[in-house]
Amino acid sequence: MLGNNAFALRLPAAMAGTVAVASTFALGRRLLDDRAALIGAGFVAVTFWTVSLSRISYRANLFLALFPIFLLLLWRCRELNDLRPYIAAGALLGLMQYTYVAARFVPILAVVLLVDWRRTVRWRSVIALLATAGLVALPLAVAIYFNPAAGFQRSQQVWLFSRPEPWSLFWFQLVEHLKMIGITGDPIWLHNIPGRPPIAWFVAPFFLAGFVLAWGKAAPRALAWTIAVMIWPGILAVSGTPLPPNHLRVLVIAPAVFLLAGFGLMHVFAIGATDANRARRATLGLLAGLLLITADGALSFRDYLRWQNSRESFEQYDADMTAIARAVEANPDTFFVIPLSWGWPRSNYWSIDFLTDFNTNYAVVDRPFVVDVPDAGRIGLVRWLAGMHADADPQRRLDAQLRLAGYAPAGTEQGNTFQIEFYTPIAAQSASVALSGGPVVAEGGLRLTGAMLYCFLPEGAENEQLAADLSWQSEGPYPVDLSASVRLVRLADGNTAAQVDSWLQNSNGRSARQWESPDNGTQFFEFAADPLPPGEYDLWAIPYETESTQPIPLAGEDGYSLGRVTLPLCTGQP
Repeated sequence: MLGNNAFALRLPAAMAGTVAVASTFALGRRLLDDRAALIGAGFVAVTFWTVSLSRISYRANLFLALFPIFLLLLWRCRELNDLRPYIAAGALLGLMQYTYVAARFVPILAVVLLVDWRRTVRWRSVIALLATAGLVALPLAVAIYFNPAAGFQRSQQVWLFSRPEPWSLFWFQLVEHLKMIGITGDPIWLHNIPGRPPIAWFVAPFFLAGFVLAWGKAAPRALAWTIAVMIWPGILAVSGTPLPPNHLRVLVIAPAVFLLAGFGLMHVFAIGATDANRARRATLGLLAGLLLITADGALSFRDYLRWQNSRESFEQYDADMTAIARAVEANPDTFFVIPLSWGWPRSNYWSIDFLTDFNTNYAVVDRPFVVDVPDAGRIGLVRWLAGMHADADPQRRLDAQLRLAGYAPAGTEQGNTFQIEFYTPIAAQSASVALSGGPVVAEGGLRLTGAMLYCFLPEGAENEQLAADLSWQSEGPYPVDLSASVRLVRLADGNTAAQVDSWLQNSNGRSARQWESPDNGTQFFEFAADPLPPGEYDLWAIPYETESTQPIPLAGEDGYSLGRVTLPLCTGQP
C-alpha cells in the first residue's frame, strides 16, 4: 500500500516494537506483579537497545513482540486441564520460527521450562503443543528440506565451532556477552553506538539482584531461564571478525532482562519492610523505577540523535543508496553507472534494486570496472567520495571509458558520501592501439606486460586527449608501495614529451604491500591535454618505489619501452 520505500519497511518494525512493550507488561503482570511489570515494560519502551532496533526493518522485531506472549501462554498451561493454552502456545512456537533464526532456540527453552514445571503440566497436552508447533512450522520445514542452503547457510556462516581455536573464541564470546550488563555493548554501528551497554550501569545492579532472587520461585525463574537459554544465539554465532556482543541476536531477552530489573528493584525496596510500611515501600520502589526509566529514556534520546546522524549509520543503513535510488527514479531518461565497492558481498546493491523496483536505467559495475556504454542522452556516473564505498573504481576507469565513448562532463550532483557526475554525448573521434613491445621485468617479480593507448578528440578541440592502460603482473606483495611513471618519449631526440605517474594498484585498489600471490591489474594513466608534435614516440613504463622515488632495478636486459606509436592517433573527423 505504501510502495517501495524506507517508511513502508520501518513502520511494521516500529509497530512490532510497540507491541513488545504491551506483551512485556502482560507477561510481567502474570509472572511478577503490576509494579515490576510496569517498570520492565517502561525500560523496553525507552531503552536505546530496543528503541533503535525497533526502528529498523529487522525480522527480530516480530520475534521480540511475539516471544513474551508465547511465555505467557506457556505459563498458563500450568495446573490447567484446558487444552487450549497448549494449542495456542504451540501455534505461537511454530509461528515464531518464521521470524528470526534465533527462534530455533525457543523449543529448547520450552523443554527446559516444561521440565522445571513437570509437576504442574499435563504431558499428554504437551504432545498437542509440540504437534501444533510442528504443523504450523511444517511449510518452513518443507521449504528448507528442498533448499537447505536457504535454511542453514547463515547458521553455517556464523557457527562458532567452525572457526579456528573455537574454545578460546567461545570463552571470549561468553565473557563479552556477559559484559552487556552495564559494562560494554555491540561494537558495530548497525545495532548500537559502539560500546554502549544495552543494560545501563544504573539498571545493572537491580537486574543482577532480580536474576539471583528469581531462582527461588517458578514464575521469576522462568524469566531467568529465558536469559540463560536465549543468550546462546549470540554466544554461538560469530560474525566475519569476532565482534561480540551482538545486540540483535539476543534482542529477545530484553523483556526478561528488564522485568527482572523491576523485580529486583521492588525486592530491594522491600528489604526490612514491615506490614505497616510495605505499601509505602512498594510505592517508593515504583517511583524509583520510574525515575530510572526517565534517566534511561533521556540517555536514549540523546544517543539516538547521535546514532542516527552519524556517518557510520548513514552508510551502513544505505542512506546513500536511498538518495541514489531517488535520483534513478527521478531521471528515467538518464542511464546511471554505479561502481561496486571492494569487499561488497553481492554483485548488486539491493537497496537500489528494491527502492527503484528494479528499474532498467542503471547498471552496477564490478571489477575490473569495464562498462558497456549505452546509447543514452545522458549518463550519470556515481563517484564515491568517502566512507565504505570509496574504494570502488579506485583507478577511475569508468569516467575515462565514458569520455572515450564520446561523452563529455555536464555537471555534478552532490550527495553525502558520493557525487553523481553527469555526461552528455558530443561529436568526437576516438581511437586505440595495442602496443606490442615489452615486457618490462623488474626485480621482485613485477612485470609490466603491455599497454593500450587511447585518444579522444572532441569536435572543435585543438589537441587530442591521450590515455594508456598499463597491464602488470606480480608474483606477490612487495615490502614497499610501488608506482609507475608512464612516458611518451620522442624517437627524434630521446626527450620525454609527456609524463604521468600513479601508484600501482590492483583491481581492488590495494597497493603493492597488500597484493596477493600472485596478483595482476590494469592501471589507467591519463596524460595532460598538452599539444604534442606529430611523429613517432616510444611509450615507456618505469616502476619505482613510491616513497623514495627510486627506480626498481630491471631483472633483464630489456629497457622500459612497451612499444612504439605514431601521433596524432586521432586523425579522422568527429
